[in-house]
Amino acid sequence: MSAKLLPWHEHRRRVIDRNTPAGARAERPPADESRSVIWQLLSANNRELARSADIYADFASARASAVRAAEAVATRGNVTLVSDDRRGAYGWYVEVDQIPEVVCARWYVAERERRHAVDLSLASLPLAQIAEGARQYVEWQATAPRVALR
Repeated sequence: MSAKLLPWHEHRRRVIDRNTPAGARAERPPADESRSVIWQLLSANNRELARSADIYADFASARASAVRAAEAVATRGNVTLVSDDRRGAYGWYVEVDQIPEVVCARWYVAERERRHAVDLSLASLPLAQIAEGARQYVEWQATAPRVALR
């Protein structure tokens, strides 16, 4: 898995996987990890509000997921509030038809912050302009740069 996706994967695992019944869909990295894509909901000032709850093999699949989430969250979305007792932090994720679709962008130190983030994300997602192209992130290594889609 790309080093850029490792923090996302760990965050998703802590927010969703330990709170989801065993029968629910589990995220699987695509076979070609150089083409791993996630989507992010960004505010006007470029602050991340939420993320996809899955990794996609290509941009088209990630974009289709974002469109589905934007359309379905308001009508069929079910918010699950979670907490990390070890750290005293609060998180959330949204299921559509019992499948995790959206995950919080980060952990929150107060319940009030979490509630605000949920409200803002749920209000913003149906209004979001979904990009026609992906951002590319370059990982600099000692020998040569490596491009990873995120």
